[in-house]
Amino acid sequence: MTKRHMMRLHWKLFFPLVGLMWLIIGITISYFVMHEKQRLKDNLENRLLNVNNTIIDAYERGVDLQSTVDFIMMFTVNTALDPLRITVYDDSGEMVADNPAATILIRDSVGSVDPELERLWNQSGNATVQDMAYDNKKSMISSRMSRDGRIHSFAGLPYEGEVLDFLSVDPMIWIAVIILGMVSSGIAYFGSRAVSRNVYALKDFAQAIAADELPDDIDSSQFSQDELGDVSRNLLSLYRDKIHAEQEKMLHERQIGINVSHELNTPVGIIKGYIDTVLNDGNMPDDVRHRFLVRVQQNADRLASLINDIGMVMRLQENGRIACGAPVDFSQLAARLAEDIAQGHIADGMTFQYDVPDGCLVAGHESLLTNTLLNLVYNSAKHSGGTEITLRWLGEADGMHLFTFADNGKGVDEEHLGRLFDLFYRVDSGRSRKNGGSGIGLALVLRIITAMGGNITVENAETGGLKFTFALPVYESPVKK
Repeated sequence: MTKRHMMRLHWKLFFPLVGLMWLIIGITISYFVMHEKQRLKDNLENRLLNVNNTIIDAYERGVDLQSTVDFIMMFTVNTALDPLRITVYDDSGEMVADNPAATILIRDSVGSVDPELERLWNQSGNATVQDMAYDNKKSMISSRMSRDGRIHSFAGLPYEGEVLDFLSVDPMIWIAVIILGMVSSGIAYFGSRAVSRNVYALKDFAQAIAADELPDDIDSSQFSQDELGDVSRNLLSLYRDKIHAEQEKMLHERQIGINVSHELNTPVGIIKGYIDTVLNDGNMPDDVRHRFLVRVQQNADRLASLINDIGMVMRLQENGRIACGAPVDFSQLAARLAEDIAQGHIADGMTFQYDVPDGCLVAGHESLLTNTLLNLVYNSAKHSGGTEITLRWLGEADGMHLFTFADNGKGVDEEHLGRLFDLFYRVDSGRSRKNGGSGIGLALVLRIITAMGGNITVENAETGGLKFTFALPVYESPVKK
């Protein structure tokens, strides 16, 4: 990550963020100031209304109006109502009482009536208040007429002096705004800087993974404790899983290569040995030569079968799924298997029993399923040491037919169960290599069943021997349109 790139992202984040913060602060403070000024103004308006209400109330109680005006003025000195203008007129427009220092005149020197004051004059009943220009000054003026219409009271405040001080907002608020803005800007600066660092750290980390240049000693604790850090940790975990899987795959493929080479070398070595012996001994008796050639033929057949099996395993592993369009009657398949076992002496010394209902149709490949069952039979016959093989249908669930294939032999140690389906894997104890077998049969069983959309597991049966449980898809007839 270059410093220039990080700073570029930093400022791209910082300026919009700090601008948004200042905008929010500005709108909030502006609303507060306007609201506060309106509240203070409403307070002054209520005071003016109360002045007029006091004067009209004094008139209606018969109190001297000039004394009332003087009394009011005495208590407004050096307050927000200083300088207060008060003037009282009778219904003929004659002045009844006033504040001589600040009189509100409804007529000027030539006798013209101020139109704004005249409008207030004509309003009756409740007191009113409004802003207007009076005596070349913006003023707040209130008026009220007595209920009998004989007295009009005017009270006014010019926007100057104590009034402006009263309506002004405390200057401390602007200091608070500046401090708040600076703190917000600092938070935005360091916050955007931290985010930009994390973003580019994540970018560099992802690029290192893509280029396969990630250091071996990198630790997840180095990442930040936030969402971006969580993403980095997840990427590290996925990367390590990928490397582990690749290493496992390479090790597996290497082991397969070694096993394939070993399995092929065994029959090839035997064939070569017999042929060399025949070629080098020109006086070999015919019966011995015939026996040697029979052994050559047997090992050649074994080699061909081994190559075919390895090829089938590899094709199934690469292709994944097998197209299974035709139904396979598993009960008929089991019946033919029982006949082949009896006639072909495939499992001499062991009886075969099956329990599969008629019409048990599975979606599969008939020849491959036959191969699968034969491999299971061969495995039991060569390695179990038992006397009985059973194939049973367990039922149907979730669109799958469930089956078990079991023998009553000695089973295997638990440590070997998880690897019985591995290619070329042999169990040294209980199922010795001396009994023959290439280690491909069960690997083929797993791959064939999986390729048909099924699954298979193996366990030691409670009564002894191995029990394979496998599932195959139920055949569903196409819907005729």
